[in-house]
Amino acid sequence: MLVSDVLALAAENMAREDLSAELAALAASEGEPSEGVRALLRCYRLVESEVALDYCPLRRKDRLSAVAGRVQYAAFPEQPVDVIEITDTNGRRLAFTLAAAHVEIPAATDLVEIEYTYAPQAAELDDAVAFPARVSARLLSMGVCAEFLLTAGRYAESEVWEGKFREALRAAGVFRKKLCAARSRRWA
Repeated sequence: MLVSDVLALAAENMAREDLSAELAALAASEGEPSEGVRALLRCYRLVESEVALDYCPLRRKDRLSAVAGRVQYAAFPEQPVDVIEITDTNGRRLAFTLAAAHVEIPAATDLVEIEYTYAPQAAELDDAVAFPARVSARLLSMGVCAEFLLTAGRYAESEVWEGKFREALRAAGVFRKKLCAARSRRWA
């Protein structure tokens, strides 16, 4: 599934035949997208970022070299959001500390395998969607519709598509991550 497929679905949802036709023409040949298609693409990037950071984190495992017990964030192939686990070459879990510009791994000698979540790169029309199958093109297109209509000042329609998007996320079994849980206080 490509980003252009998601945008085509969003254009169909909003009954924008002009954008649908332009997306089909862009898929058939190389050309410069119009302002409308670029606006749809910006909305897709917002939705992709929200889903990746709040609902369905993109995970990756990479083998990286630790220099003096540190791995710089710049060495990661993707922009890391959260480090989940670090193991050595034998598969042993290693303790680590997150710093502003690097990960400190005191027990690391050379190569380590780091599992982490990452923020998606800015997608282009011909890029593949980075999510698993449960986050469908239809689901993403609903979020794109909500954002596009919001930027166009059509607030009531945007609210309807936002509700459909949230409901589709729940139906797909994708729930918002809780940042922290505070117990409620009770007075005796």
